[in-house]
Amino acid sequence: MKEIRKKIINFYEGKPKLAIYLASAGLPMLLIGIVWAIIGFYPFGSKSVMAVDFGQQYISFFGLLKNAVSNWDFSLLEYSFTKSIGGEMTGILAYYLLSPINLIYILVPFSHFHLAAVLTIWIRYGLIGLSFAHLLIQRYDGLTKKAGMVPIFATAYALSGMMVSYQMNPIFFDAMYMLPLVIIALEEVMDGGKAFKYILLLAATIIMQFYMGYMICIFIALYTLFYASPILKKDDISDSFKSYSRLVFRILGYSLLAVGITAFLLLPLGVNLSQSKGDVGSGISFSWGLQLNPLDILSKLIVGGFDAERPSWAAGPSLPNIYVGGLGLISVFFYYKVPSISKNKKIAALILSLIFFVSIVNEFVSKLWHMGQNPAGFFHRFSWIISFFILVIAFQVLTAVIKLNKKEITVSAIVAVMSGIYVYSQDYTFISKMQPVTLTEWLGSHQGLTILAFLGAIGTGIFIIWKKFGPKRIPYSLVYAGSLLLALFLFLNGYLVTQVSFTLLIWLLVISYLAFPQSKILMKIIMCVTLLELSVNAYLSQSKFAYPDAYKFQDATLSVKRVTDAIQESSDTAFYRIASNFNYSKTTPSLLNYPGLSTFSSSLERTTMDHFAYLGDVGVNAATNYVNGTPLTDALYGVRYYMVAKPYTTEESNAHPHRMYFNPNTSRTDIETLFPERVYEDERYIVYKNPNSYSIAFATDRSIQNIKFGRNNPIDNMSAILRSMSGTEDQYFSKFGFTAIELDNMVEAGESIYKRIDSSKPGIIRYKVIPKSSFTYYFLTPDKMGEFRGKVSILLNN
Repeated sequence: MKEIRKKIINFYEGKPKLAIYLASAGLPMLLIGIVWAIIGFYPFGSKSVMAVDFGQQYISFFGLLKNAVSNWDFSLLEYSFTKSIGGEMTGILAYYLLSPINLIYILVPFSHFHLAAVLTIWIRYGLIGLSFAHLLIQRYDGLTKKAGMVPIFATAYALSGMMVSYQMNPIFFDAMYMLPLVIIALEEVMDGGKAFKYILLLAATIIMQFYMGYMICIFIALYTLFYASPILKKDDISDSFKSYSRLVFRILGYSLLAVGITAFLLLPLGVNLSQSKGDVGSGISFSWGLQLNPLDILSKLIVGGFDAERPSWAAGPSLPNIYVGGLGLISVFFYYKVPSISKNKKIAALILSLIFFVSIVNEFVSKLWHMGQNPAGFFHRFSWIISFFILVIAFQVLTAVIKLNKKEITVSAIVAVMSGIYVYSQDYTFISKMQPVTLTEWLGSHQGLTILAFLGAIGTGIFIIWKKFGPKRIPYSLVYAGSLLLALFLFLNGYLVTQVSFTLLIWLLVISYLAFPQSKILMKIIMCVTLLELSVNAYLSQSKFAYPDAYKFQDATLSVKRVTDAIQESSDTAFYRIASNFNYSKTTPSLLNYPGLSTFSSSLERTTMDHFAYLGDVGVNAATNYVNGTPLTDALYGVRYYMVAKPYTTEESNAHPHRMYFNPNTSRTDIETLFPERVYEDERYIVYKNPNSYSIAFATDRSIQNIKFGRNNPIDNMSAILRSMSGTEDQYFSKFGFTAIELDNMVEAGESIYKRIDSSKPGIIRYKVIPKSSFTYYFLTPDKMGEFRGKVSILLNN
């Protein structure tokens, strides 16, 4: 062990720059790896990192990319029938697929996509830390001023609040390792350097992830004004303002040139967005109102302060994830004390901080960061930029020669304690008021050992203080001893390692370090504690989600792919679609490369969603899902094959824990009648064939172009389609009345409007029907019923 330690020290001393870079990339990867192992992510357990949108969207589009490249069929990236009824793919390409990290998905076989998912996130954590370290070394003398702090700050950026909380959005991560590189190039240009590198890096960032690239462009505008602020001088305001304006407009010109380079992507993308995201939701309008309580932001500075609860997380507006750890947070408030930084720059930093604050609390400004819309979940997606700015500023504070006076120490400590008390006094679902039960129970059975450990720490600390400062530092010794005794009391009673108290102790420790910045012991303690704090925050943030099973994803992918591949190999028609009574996700057709009817993406055209809704199917929230098919829609869409998952027993499921057994998402009872031929069957799936499906194009009466669809009226809409196509007045559907309607604890309050008599008890409306034929019967519910999701159940035969 000593020999290994000696070799590491020799390597560090011989190549300090390389060692700092390796540590900056390696530390976040190591810490997040440990966190994943504790949580039980694959390959340490069965949990998959593909939570929420990752598993429901992204992984399927990575599969589409693999199919396109592996089969040299790049037309899939232009237009694809795996996207609902078919659609152009510019939006999906630009939003999901242009990261160089996606090369891993191309190289890894489908059977190991769950491993590729882990690797692509893990590598990105390292790249984020590496690029931030490069910024600190290149622009802020990171190697000569407290070099050991560079990996700590790199890790703080890589494991900051939004990174670990929104890990299921790896498509955002590319912008996070590109921003430090863009800022390096930007600062070099403003210092008189050439613009070539800046233009290329900004263009590359926009191409890799245009949505985050858009936010970076906003930040560049603000950062340029901040960085150039020292040019402005009171005694020569006119000339200095001209110089300032010239520099700002020069950066603007270079930035526009970078955006212009990406026009080949942004122009078709703009058209797609106008038909998809841009056509959904309310418009942007100015309002002075606050969308959240500003004091609630304090809760997001607490370790593990990520709100994973629905509906607050999904419906929003949830709070910003700006956590960076106590070292960066506390240090940033003393930027004004750095003597080498101009007064203008300090004022500009304050103004920029106020802009960030307004962006968080005001809906209008927040929407500007999100292209004019509130995001659908994952709120405040620009939070990571705030974390970036905090850490850049804080690093300059820690590497400068500053020392807090007694007044600053006192005020800082009071503000820190009051902030902690406020958070503790509120009822946040994501902030626990007690330390973990298992820890308290362990302490109860090892109380003597715990007391001895604390007494040893007290004695060691007092000895160090007396040896270095002598008797004149008796007050500090007493404060130190009293603090640890208080900590011991809280620890044994279950209050020390709560999220709030743990965070507060770290804040006070950082204040102590800033009071004695030359103390190497305190610096080492701070570095270790910061790494621990960041790891704990990552664990608490990521352990709150329900994660899918990695092995079940693997089984679902391979078992269903066998079925769809068999269909496509033996199909007797050139154009067809495959529907099913199950799916792993709405984007499974893109993952397995077959023509389906379901999809889910931010670039889905509004007209497609409306079309599905008009015909009585799922077409909402950036998704379509073909679950309410009829003989007419089967024929119109060309649904030639229908996959059915066989029923399974609890015994089967228990016998094969890594298999994905699907529950049906539709209750169509007419499949065997309309799809009479079985063309595939194995132990888990059956495929039926429809002889009455149309091809991609067919002739109809011209009057079909004049149909005006009505909302919430699929029966008349489908009847209108059939009458227009056939040129007859035949009715496709006929209305069938209920035999009886019975009310339990309900009273009719208008035409088809019912209210509960006793609001404390459930109300039941029982519709009784006696079918008169073997035809299929449909029950139509108003789309308004969606507003009562979770409060209303619809049951058939109980």
